[in-house]
Amino acid sequence: MDERIFRIPARLIERHNTRDPFQLARLLGYYVKFINTKKQKGFCKIYLNNYFIFINSNMSPQMQRMTCAHELGHLLLHKEGLTKRDYLVEMEIFDITDVRELEANQFAANILIDDEELLGLLKEGYDVVRIASLLNVNVNMLMVKLLTMNKNGHHFDVPFVPRAAFMGTIEDRADAI
Repeated sequence: MDERIFRIPARLIERHNTRDPFQLARLLGYYVKFINTKKQKGFCKIYLNNYFIFINSNMSPQMQRMTCAHELGHLLLHKEGLTKRDYLVEMEIFDITDVRELEANQFAANILIDDEELLGLLKEGYDVVRIASLLNVNVNMLMVKLLTMNKNGHHFDVPFVPRAAFMGTIEDRADAI
């Protein structure tokens, strides 16, 4: 597992005192643009040394936030792989069978979900759907976080593994599986 999916989010959050991916993108000098599209949630592009995150304007604020965090992960983890080809073919951007997509999802989960807050909610006995709602993420993103925490030494009984393309369709509900 690429340790940068933990290290970079932790440094960003500590340095800038925020988990808001839009604010983090702005603080890093990245441009966030909202576009009207029906097939993509988002994508990122480097053009003339400028970093752009494009987000579907037709989605809920929750899904836009998750998409921004995911694309931020690509820019910070996979800069070298952002070619014209990626820009043109990346239609299903959250297929976790692809290593880069899995890493971007893990990065996003680490930006959006605080470990201690999550552990507190689990100790209080909330179910995963309620926790996802309270943390303003999709339940699948919560599962990515729990699975990632398991790889770091926790032993959560994760109720399911997100399907391969959990963010490949425009679905905004926190409980969408």
